[in-house]
Amino acid sequence: MQTIYDHSAQLLLFGVNLMFILTHLYGWILKWFYRPKAYENDFDRLFPAARSVGLIYLLQILEVPYLLQVGCSDALLYVNAFSVLFFSLQMLIMCDRYFFSKAKSKLINYMMYLPTVIILLPLFLQAIHLIALPDGYRHWAFIAVTAVLLVYFALSVRMALRLGRTVRLVNEAAYADSADFPTRLAMSLQWMPSLVCVIMAVNFYADNAVVKAIRDVMFTFVGIRFCIFTLNPRRKVFNEQEEEIIEQIEQSANSSFRLGDERYEELRLKLDKLLLQEHIYTEPHITIDTLMQRMCTNANYISEVIRRSGYQSFYDMINSYRVRHAISLIQKNPDEKLLIIAEQCGFASSSSMSKAFKQQGKPSPSSFKKKG
Repeated sequence: MQTIYDHSAQLLLFGVNLMFILTHLYGWILKWFYRPKAYENDFDRLFPAARSVGLIYLLQILEVPYLLQVGCSDALLYVNAFSVLFFSLQMLIMCDRYFFSKAKSKLINYMMYLPTVIILLPLFLQAIHLIALPDGYRHWAFIAVTAVLLVYFALSVRMALRLGRTVRLVNEAAYADSADFPTRLAMSLQWMPSLVCVIMAVNFYADNAVVKAIRDVMFTFVGIRFCIFTLNPRRKVFNEQEEEIIEQIEQSANSSFRLGDERYEELRLKLDKLLLQEHIYTEPHITIDTLMQRMCTNANYISEVIRRSGYQSFYDMINSYRVRHAISLIQKNPDEKLLIIAEQCGFASSSSMSKAFKQQGKPSPSSFKKKG
């Protein structure tokens, strides 16, 4: 009876791992060779990391040694080390290429694979029985993987923080709304490499075939969801979809307001208090979520109050208050450095303050200094 159970468990683990590998090979084919007609002309611009994602899928074939030896401790150690190091690094590089494509050369990205290859090669050869590592190698393998993983995790956190700063600068400079696609995508992917590091680390340190199977199932469903999205036959051409979104925004702007006069006046008074008395606009990283928490209402109502108050968007309102405040400070202290005034007004830099002045139709900050 115990033998039957062990055999059944091995078949189940084999099936789960096979499903994981086949799904990711299919994802590799889609990412490298399929171009949806909807994005035919803009694919490379819209999906600069497509081949990096495809590489993640393709290299899952390196899990085959475990597939052929389900339950083997050497194969399990190799495949878990492969997952935690490769997935963590590739997700980091993928996001880095997408958002900061000009920041690093490809050679630097390739060099980052070197520690991973050095660690995985002997484990791979041990798993396929080409070499026999000395006793105690598992202990040293765990130490080596941990050291490299900590570096990858630190880099992923650094990239996430950098991405967050970049999003805030874009918002300030261009009045970007949090619903804009690049901003929304950046916010959703910001901590993904770090999260992948954590998930794969749990799988690696558990060193358990069942935990590995659970991870396979989870990532298989992610791969299937990607395949369905990529092959969506109802997807519209990008330009048509863009025009439809713009039309919806215009219709929403021209539609009757949902707030009654009494409720609008109540929220407007709260907003005025935050702006005029508490000077909330001087907070450097303020978002519409900040107003949601302080006004105890939702983003739609806040946006309506802002529009009915004569502003185009949340950032239009914030920057108009910041510009007025900056003009006041410059006139009072014409000898003060513009960087200090910018920080006092909530701007990230003097250059972002200058852009806000220009977008508000005001002369440059330096011209106000001359008048002072």
